[in-house]
Amino acid sequence: MVRENSNLLGMRNFDGELVLGDILDHDALPKLMEGTDFVFHTAGLVSFDNRRRKELMKVNVDGTRNVVNAAILAGVKKVVHTSSVAAIGLPKSGTICRETDEYDRFKYGIAYADSKHYGEVEVKKAVDRGLDAVIVNPASVVGQRDVYFHFGVLLKILKGKKIVPFVPGGMCVVGVDDVVAGEIAALMSGQAGEQYILGGENLSFKELFGKIAMVVGAGIPKVRIPIWGTRLAASVLELLSRLTGESPALTKAHVVSATIPHYFSSEKAKRELGYEPHPVDEAIKKAYEWYVENGLM
Repeated sequence: MVRENSNLLGMRNFDGELVLGDILDHDALPKLMEGTDFVFHTAGLVSFDNRRRKELMKVNVDGTRNVVNAAILAGVKKVVHTSSVAAIGLPKSGTICRETDEYDRFKYGIAYADSKHYGEVEVKKAVDRGLDAVIVNPASVVGQRDVYFHFGVLLKILKGKKIVPFVPGGMCVVGVDDVVAGEIAALMSGQAGEQYILGGENLSFKELFGKIAMVVGAGIPKVRIPIWGTRLAASVLELLSRLTGESPALTKAHVVSATIPHYFSSEKAKRELGYEPHPVDEAIKKAYEWYVENGLM
């Protein structure tokens, strides 16, 4: 299901049927789902611009509630809900986060993370009402067809740069092909009400930027930007975005990743779903080649 204004470049060569709809149209969703056995709920808004909090809550919380309610009314057999590792509690110093870690990010005021957490709450409510639904929590996804440049913006920014700065901290990165395999495994083997982290590699930003640099022809990351410099840059870019109307490339919400490494374990998915993530180098290469092929770099 796609919206009338969806960017369909990523759907090129798709040989299935496209149906027009919107997860915010709660009245139309049950009819659209009639005769459907399984639903992969992958629609959502990704933004770390806290000025979009109201919009994030509307899409990621109200939209998810509409999807699971429609699935119940339509008699769908199973729903796989795509959440995010952002909906899981941040790892304590020196630890890797798991599905059992309680969500504790409210103090950081990250609207996107809050919205994904509350979206999961709606899924669990539906499970209590009898819906067979599973939650998957992908890490930061890299790969082909990222038409909105959620991760791809890093490739675009670093391409051709001789001097590549990096910040402290790090995050978990996964290739899109592994996420797809994990989603399908969750449909086949995931238990109702359970959630599974779909991660790949836990990388420092220096390591990650180094991997990207190798693909896009950039220099080796050598210049370390201190935390205070990252915060200052985020403040300046957020101020400029108010003047231009465009979303800032770096926000205060992003800086949290620089102060607390976002590292996650996929052991539960490996154990219960047979999930087998691959090194992200190939996913970065596929993403870059797809961007070049489609004239987006």
